Amino acid sequence: MTKNQIHEWHERLEDGRKQYIRAYWNSREWQFRIAHPDGEAWTPLENPPPQRWLELRDLLFRKYQRKKLPWKYVVDLDKRLEDMGIKAEETEAPAEDD
Repeated sequence: MTKNQIHEWHERLEDGRKQYIRAYWNSREWQFRIAHPDGEAWTPLENPPPQRWLELRDLLFRKYQRKKLPWKYVVDLDKRLEDMGIKAEETEAPAEDD
């Protein structure tokens, strides 16, 4: 993976507020942070739950489908998930051009 990537997404909380999640690749590891629109700063998320990892994987796959990210980044994250014991959703690899 390239050095320093940032991927963000948001979700709605039960009370209707938005919560923003940021996954940051710093050339060695992924770091997750959470923020709320009414909050002041990004809060580090230590030991993110499997749900966050799967959300990141889904985001990377969707970026790949829109040709915004190479397939190798999805494969690299899949390997990391497998090492952590997290099962990612099955998706098809891109067709090889002959």
